[in-house]
Amino acid sequence: MNNPLLEVDKRIVSEIYTSSEPMDNLKMLCDIYGSRFPGTSGDLGSVKYMVEKLKGYGIEDAHYESYKIPGWRRGPAKLTMVSPFKKEIDCISLPQSIGGEVEAKLVWLGDGAVDVYEKRKAEIDGNIAMVSSANPLGMTRSLHRSEKFIRSVLAGAKGWIFMNQYPAYGPQTGGISPVIPSISVSYEDGMYLVRTLEREGEVTLRIKTTDKNMEVTTYNVIADVPGTSRSKEYVVVGSHYDGHDISQGAEDPASGTVTVMEIARNLAMVKQKLKRRIRCVCFGAEEIGLYGSYNYTAMHADEMDDVRFMLNLDAGGGKGRKGVILHDFPELEPFMNECAKEMKAELPYFQRVGPYSDHWPFYLRSVPCGSGGDPETIRTSNGRGFGHSKYDTVDKVDLEYLRLAASNYTRFLLRVANADKWMAKRKTQREIQDFIKKQGYDQTVQLADKAKAYIKTWPEVHPETKAWLESKSDW
Repeated sequence: MNNPLLEVDKRIVSEIYTSSEPMDNLKMLCDIYGSRFPGTSGDLGSVKYMVEKLKGYGIEDAHYESYKIPGWRRGPAKLTMVSPFKKEIDCISLPQSIGGEVEAKLVWLGDGAVDVYEKRKAEIDGNIAMVSSANPLGMTRSLHRSEKFIRSVLAGAKGWIFMNQYPAYGPQTGGISPVIPSISVSYEDGMYLVRTLEREGEVTLRIKTTDKNMEVTTYNVIADVPGTSRSKEYVVVGSHYDGHDISQGAEDPASGTVTVMEIARNLAMVKQKLKRRIRCVCFGAEEIGLYGSYNYTAMHADEMDDVRFMLNLDAGGGKGRKGVILHDFPELEPFMNECAKEMKAELPYFQRVGPYSDHWPFYLRSVPCGSGGDPETIRTSNGRGFGHSKYDTVDKVDLEYLRLAASNYTRFLLRVANADKWMAKRKTQREIQDFIKKQGYDQTVQLADKAKAYIKTWPEVHPETKAWLESKSDW
């Protein structure tokens, strides 16, 4: 197949494969600015670093936008087995847990299948529920941590324990809602509790958390590579930059962040060959509620009809092939095939969409979108591995995969921006809502509303829970 962008491809690929820029940026973001968790000094520091680097790449308009979100600060957490004998067990609070203390019986819910909460409601009510991070067998969609949490609350749980499904990675972190004291334990400690419960018949635990929920300011970094045409239509490529506070978040998300920066650097070198503008965005506050992308789409609501395509590269520089997961846009499959042939590159794709990353607010506003990744890895994956643990560090990321991601996605986005005929069809709001219902994602929204109504009936409500119930910033 003839490649009209062959010389541009050669320049992009040769530049990427003779540079260590993305790895250099990764080391700075992770080793110097830490987790980049919203509201921390490393958050704003990393944002200023990214803006200056992007300006150094020749993108003069690089800047950041700020917004306020419900933030959180970790305090010490303590898990004590009270009976059948006393023992201290290592744990960490889950982001947005309230500070509080609860002593009650342990109820083990395994992988937390959807039907278990109602079936065992009498056991759960007034007690501490523990659930694994694993997706239940037979589920055709991802059963997210937040849904397991809300279902536990609705069943009457007064404390919640999230057990990592993976051995040797310690507790796994992840956001919940500020309702009850909530912690995470390692696989090993969780299974110790399970064995004790099975042997003794009853285990009483005490959870004590000292966390604080409060409003903080965080940011989105924006950099435009201009096109040569006068078209208002543009393309967005993004990744969130915030990690969890216990981790460097090197693969998830920073490998995607530095890939977006590398895409910007290389597009800036060939912008004379770019027909439509490409906007590179590094979103803040994804890990605790997609706040960055929701705020971006709200602050730029009048531009959403002009966005031709949004590519989400959350953790995009990790291991695996660098293809595209199209979010229910089968009409783009011929375009994907043409790109792969023209680029002489492996560009696998398949169709799937979920609501747990920064493409989702764009999808809800009818923007055609996709995510980077290896379809085969995603299809066969059963969870995060070292993700969301303290072991997601720079040494887990390989320069070769960062280069592959930058090479494939820079050239792919160039073709998306340059295509004269764009086949992606914007979905109507009815089509979007029908799809959400078909996938079962409407249940999560309904559960959250149901939980809020239920919590309002409690005789006593924690002040931070009350603030959450009244908050208009909860997406």
